[in-house]
Amino acid sequence: MPNVGDPAPDFSLAASDGQTYSLSQFRGKNHVVLVFYPGDDTPTCTAQLCDYRDGWEDFRQLGAVILGVSTNDLTAHKKFAEKYSFPFPLLEDPGNQLCKAYGILMLGGLLPIANRAVFIIDKQGIIRYRHVETLPIFKRSRAELLEALRQIAA
Repeated sequence: MPNVGDPAPDFSLAASDGQTYSLSQFRGKNHVVLVFYPGDDTPTCTAQLCDYRDGWEDFRQLGAVILGVSTNDLTAHKKFAEKYSFPFPLLEDPGNQLCKAYGILMLGGLLPIANRAVFIIDKQGIIRYRHVETLPIFKRSRAELLEALRQIAA
C-alpha cells in the first residue's frame, strides 16, 4: 500500500460520464482526491459522496478534482451518479487493479470489494494524505479533506 510521500500509482479508467481518466492527466494542474468506496447507492457511500458533492466548489477553489472508485460496474456508477447529481466521475476498476495497486481491498484482499479510503495526491503526483477506514461504516468528512488540501496548498 502506498504511503504519504510515495508517488501515486497511475491509472487510466473508464468513468460514469463516458470519459476515461488517468492520474497523469492532472499532473501539474490539479490535486486529486481519490475516493475509494465499497458500493454504489449504499447508505454510507451515498452520505459520503453527497457530502463531497455539496462541497464541490470548495474543492475546486483549492485546485482539486474528485475521482470516485468502487468495484461496481459502469452501469451502476452511471445510475448512482445521475441519481445524486455528482459533479465528479465514478471510475470503473475492472479486475480491481487500481484497488490492488492502492492496497485497499477489504480484509487484505480476501473480499473483492473496495474498502473506504481517501488519498489526496498533489499536483506532482505525490500522495500527501491517506486514510483507510478500519470499518467501512466510517468516512472522512468534507471538512477534514478540505483542511488537508489547504495544508497542501500552503
